[in-house]
Amino acid sequence: MALKRDEAKAGRRGVLGVGDKDEDGRQVRIEHRGEFIRASRTGGVAARVEKRVGGVNLTANTARGLRASKRIGRGVRVALQNGGTRLIGRWKSGPFAFNLSKSGVSGSLKNRAGTYNLLKPRYSSFKFAGIQVRGQKAATAQLIYMGFAALLGLAYFAFRLALWLVWVLSLLALLAVDFIVELAKQLRQNRDAP
Repeated sequence: MALKRDEAKAGRRGVLGVGDKDEDGRQVRIEHRGEFIRASRTGGVAARVEKRVGGVNLTANTARGLRASKRIGRGVRVALQNGGTRLIGRWKSGPFAFNLSKSGVSGSLKNRAGTYNLLKPRYSSFKFAGIQVRGQKAATAQLIYMGFAALLGLAYFAFRLALWLVWVLSLLALLAVDFIVELAKQLRQNRDAP
């Protein structure tokens, strides 16, 4: 059932996801997601079944084993998987994401070119012309991209600020001209009056 919700959420309609787009308009991962089977190029084939028993999610997966998980707070789950414990926390607000696990924390910033991981840059991704790069090269490319985007944003801000200053200065100049014209009229009327 959860997979059907995931498929509906992802908007998958094409065979293996070919032609389907994500929220940024790019091709989604090419894979098959059935109710019990998932097949992908990198992950291989795995079968899974889920059941909710008394507030605990039980999952059996041929690739990852057995897992029992429980939600303990907003965005936070604790799980037992193959004899080990897992702490999973995921929060997202706009382009920023924050993840929590037993091994530490991670914060990332998403943009049109991929994701820059603020705390662990080696986990960044960068995509250009359909080619995706991960790791330190992606972190470097992301920094260059974000620097270029910041320069463009700064140039746009400077242009808008210049327009606003021209508008304010023209208003002040018009006010001064109006004041001088009125003052000249008053002086002329006072001089012409007996």
